[in-house]
Amino acid sequence: MQKIYILIGFIGIVIGAYWAGGRVATQKCDARIANMNARAITCAAKTMEKVNVETVNTSLDDIRRILRERYSIAE
Repeated sequence: MQKIYILIGFIGIVIGAYWAGGRVATQKCDARIANMNARAITCAAKTMEKVNVETVNTSLDDIRRILRERYSIAE
């Protein structure tokens, strides 16, 4: 009878370790996905910053302002 309890305890420990390992793997995967999303957002922000700098340096913002003033919906 005592051997059955030991076997059941051992099987419980194995199942518990398997479940805990699955949870750790899920958390690592979630962290990896969060890091990839953060990198993508940072890359998009840097690209937008670069585009905005080029727009200001080439006076396109002035052209946009003039077109907005001349051809607005108010007319």
